[in-house]
Amino acid sequence: MDRPLARLARIALLAAALGAAPACSACPPAARARAEHPDYGTPAAAGASFFAALGCDDAEGEYRGLGERLKARHGATLDLWLLARGAVREELGLAVRFAHRLRPAREEPREDGVLVWWEAGGAERVGLLMQGQHFLECELADGRRVGILLEKPPGAWLQLEGKRLALALAAEDPVLRGLDAASVTRLTLATEWKIADWVLPPAAD
Repeated sequence: MDRPLARLARIALLAAALGAAPACSACPPAARARAEHPDYGTPAAAGASFFAALGCDDAEGEYRGLGERLKARHGATLDLWLLARGAVREELGLAVRFAHRLRPAREEPREDGVLVWWEAGGAERVGLLMQGQHFLECELADGRRVGILLEKPPGAWLQLEGKRLALALAAEDPVLRGLDAASVTRLTLATEWKIADWVLPPAAD
């Protein structure tokens, strides 16, 4: 299939999946606001943003909360997530039904992240394994945004040169190599917490 036809097929697939998704019948305003303006600053805030999107049946909001590891499992694009999310919602079971009532109960530090357990109705319903994703994003004068994932935390790339704080990031990435520094109007170096996996408690009913 040539590229134009492949692109049309992907658009048709995306439209069909969106059309087949059930409309949200009861999405509290606070949950809708959190889904539309997610907070990935801490493991708990990122999990709450995901559950807000889940309860509001907001596929794009759900997708934004997934880490690279989970995207790789269910497809690295939004249209592939739309195809997988029905099975995911079934797997999560009661966590979907209680999405707007879930509250963080406890956190377990692990070598591969932080496991946050979420409870509702006096019982733990699901655990989210959260991982910090470090990234650099550049906003350009023409309005475009380009970015890359980083292997080390933001502080590892900063150096104090006299009275100046410099970004010691070699332009080895093809995205950075193609940038004109003069066109960069805003630069963000940060860490976001995203979902790497979920765990259901053994006694979940």
